[in-house]
Amino acid sequence: MPFGINIRASGDATPYWELVERASALEIEPSIRALGYPPHITLAKYDDADVEELEAAVAELGDVPALTISFDRLGAFDPGFLILWASPKPHEALLGLHNRLHTIIDPVRCKPPYRPGSWTPHCSIALRVADSHRDAAHQMLAADFTPFTMAFDVLDSVSSPPIAIITERALAEK
Repeated sequence: MPFGINIRASGDATPYWELVERASALEIEPSIRALGYPPHITLAKYDDADVEELEAAVAELGDVPALTISFDRLGAFDPGFLILWASPKPHEALLGLHNRLHTIIDPVRCKPPYRPGSWTPHCSIALRVADSHRDAAHQMLAADFTPFTMAFDVLDSVSSPPIAIITERALAEK
């Protein structure tokens, strides 16, 4: 069962959900709403993890203040199918949190795309675009984008699928 450590937004995320709705129309089955989980940025993914170690990492990182993150474009990963995501503007505190996590849990244990030096911060809006909608997805990626901001105020560890929260911690207000 895969595990992850995420920061998530618990407040207003209307612009994000509007993007999800647009992107969902490009999927065979809408994926993001089906998760039943708020907008998030995954800091690390593990194939195997010790639950106590995840809980300890979340507790140790709980002193981090909430992060207000601006998103300024869309991006895609293509591991044989398109995954669409909102891209955050460079954010020093987000990168610091990611790096700090990987000093607590050995990054060699993390899935390679989430390791320091390889990680692309992102907030997914569609997990599997239908092949028949690839052109429309590329048009969406190339279209004008209205930037938006979300406050990420919870740090958690999860198992999936389905997503089940192992431990969570509210991040301090700035």
